[in-house]
Amino acid sequence: MDYEVFGRVVEAKSGRGVPGVVVSAYDKDPVFDDFLGEALSTVTGDFRIIYDESRFKSLFDRKPDIYVKAKTLAGQELLDAKGATRFNAGVREEVKVVLDADLLTKAGLAASDGDPRQPISRAALTTLTCLADVPGGDDDLVKQIRGDLEGTASVLEMFRNWMNELRGKVDNNALPYRKMARLFELGATPERMPGHHYGIAPGLRTGDLKGVLADIGNFMGFVWGTVIGDSTPWVGKSMNPMTEADRRQILGESGGSIPANVPVFRGINHFNVLENRILNVGLGEVLKFMWHLKPATEAERLQLGYDRNGGHFTGHRARSVYAGTPRDVFRLNYRHKGFGNNWPLFYLVDELVQIGEGLFLGQVLFATDHLLETYDPAAPDERYHYQHFGYFVLMRPEWRGEAQRLFPHLEVPDAAVTNRIEGGPAAPDPKLKAKLSTLTLAPSGDAGGNVDAAVLAGVKQDLAQKETVLDLIKSYSDALRQELNTKSPVFDKLAALFNAGISPKRVTGFYRGALVSWQLDGPLKAARLNGFGLAWEAIRSFSPWTGKTFAPIDKKRLGELTDGFETGEVETFYCANTVVFRSERERFIRTLARAVDAPMEEATPEERRLYGFDAKTFFFLSKAAPSIHPENGGKQVFQFNYRWKALRNPIPDRYCIDEIVQIADGLYLGQLSYAMDWFEAWDPKTPIVKYKYGLFAYFMLMDEDWHGRRLKIGYDLDNT
Repeated sequence: MDYEVFGRVVEAKSGRGVPGVVVSAYDKDPVFDDFLGEALSTVTGDFRIIYDESRFKSLFDRKPDIYVKAKTLAGQELLDAKGATRFNAGVREEVKVVLDADLLTKAGLAASDGDPRQPISRAALTTLTCLADVPGGDDDLVKQIRGDLEGTASVLEMFRNWMNELRGKVDNNALPYRKMARLFELGATPERMPGHHYGIAPGLRTGDLKGVLADIGNFMGFVWGTVIGDSTPWVGKSMNPMTEADRRQILGESGGSIPANVPVFRGINHFNVLENRILNVGLGEVLKFMWHLKPATEAERLQLGYDRNGGHFTGHRARSVYAGTPRDVFRLNYRHKGFGNNWPLFYLVDELVQIGEGLFLGQVLFATDHLLETYDPAAPDERYHYQHFGYFVLMRPEWRGEAQRLFPHLEVPDAAVTNRIEGGPAAPDPKLKAKLSTLTLAPSGDAGGNVDAAVLAGVKQDLAQKETVLDLIKSYSDALRQELNTKSPVFDKLAALFNAGISPKRVTGFYRGALVSWQLDGPLKAARLNGFGLAWEAIRSFSPWTGKTFAPIDKKRLGELTDGFETGEVETFYCANTVVFRSERERFIRTLARAVDAPMEEATPEERRLYGFDAKTFFFLSKAAPSIHPENGGKQVFQFNYRWKALRNPIPDRYCIDEIVQIADGLYLGQLSYAMDWFEAWDPKTPIVKYKYGLFAYFMLMDEDWHGRRLKIGYDLDNT
């Protein structure tokens, strides 16, 4: 039976919710108290801890005696409510955690701004309000935009698809740019834009190129899409009403030529530091130096996720400065001298229109004339000859859950994520809930292999704090991406989980794939730096892999592929990896695969419709077998053998053997291995130890139930 402790962390005086507080629940016992679980408070201070009776139940303890503690993420204790223990607690207990304002200030925390947690409707996720009154008619771009939106989970997903389409393009007027231009024409003009907004940039342009140059000269867009993309430090903007003192100091006595009755906001940009992405760190340091970025407060980091602030602007309604968009917009002007912005910000004007509920499309405009003059807000806009350098999207905080799912680089913190969606199912299917939250491991003593009981107990302890098994795996993957350490204890946990898993006898059908982490093996492992993991961050967008297919194979065909060695005595399957070719980078990989003559089969129409992949390649045979790794102690696994010559796999896959075990119903944990002795010719009769197999990665295979959870939590979504 599941038990629940839920409630809210609030500031004592105001009663407002406090985000980013770790709340832990305990069962009070005479000698040692039982840890029940913990949770991070959301943007409104809410928390929920789920645990089962195994956490507290004993011969003399039939009901829990509950109390809670609160601390910061850094471990600073904020509250110990052991003196307010609830004896013989029920299945659901509500607890209010009240903290003094002074204590919060010293801890670097703050109450939220009072905005209630607004659920976002499914209709809002998939609706472009700017198209509501636009008839289909002969507007081809509008028809295409509506077609692009069909079949996606949200408007943001459509923008992500456009981003993928623009990668590698050098056309300054590519179709996605034309679609965004049409949306900008149709958008509504906001009067006010207070508060925080997360941001993404679908694509950049290289000004207003003409003629042949427009077709081949978008250098900025090419670099943005292929090199920078999701390593960008920029993650959003915030705006607050500008005070009268600010208006006088920054805009001057003339008010910057802004009418006195027009609401004016003071804005700032936000930036992230992604420690595991060298390009992001490098760009961040450059921007920090150029634009004098300042560290975000602890409360800002916990509540909204960004690390630095800088790049000031005014925000207000005005006519567009760009000749190509003769309409009213919400103008973000960086050019006022009073802000002290550095190059190139003092030439920049952004402009926004609203295209959906809490969703805004922006265009980036830079002055290209009279650049040596001091900016004069009263001068005609034509004097500065603004040119168009691309588009960005801002979204209100109610979009944060979808933003976290689609754009992990934003690092929207768990404390800021709202998963409520109005109009969704009232409650999850209890059978599905049990499936997603239950490890199905081999019985103790029957797992085979080398199961470290203490490490496995730690895995189960970690799971008690997660909603599903896949959430646990994602947390391990996230930790390894941050650490980049070949000796990380997380690898020990994955090894223990693998060795405790069940060996399948047969696997059929299509399973979606996800990477947990690369791992550097062999002599370089001692260096501790996970070089493969570091390199993967730079090249992951080139990977077209989406999963694997498994199908029975008849004995005749099996004999042909294995020179008669395999007889089918152990049930064997003919299998393939599935790939997509949506982006320029993925199509580049297809070109390489063709160049090395890698076998490839086009997906059937049904496979494309149901699972979205374009082709099958890198074929292998699979069956139950002992693990090739000595450290797995002869454990029985389900093994994928790419090494048979008749499969015609190119280097390095012709040296590859994968192994999987089941760790939950429909969920498999895999080890990817390569022979490190390439001079030893493959022969199934040769002792496996001669090939010196190294473990180079952990991966997941999952059925559609698990894939649904994966989409919700935003786990390895590059090719979903």
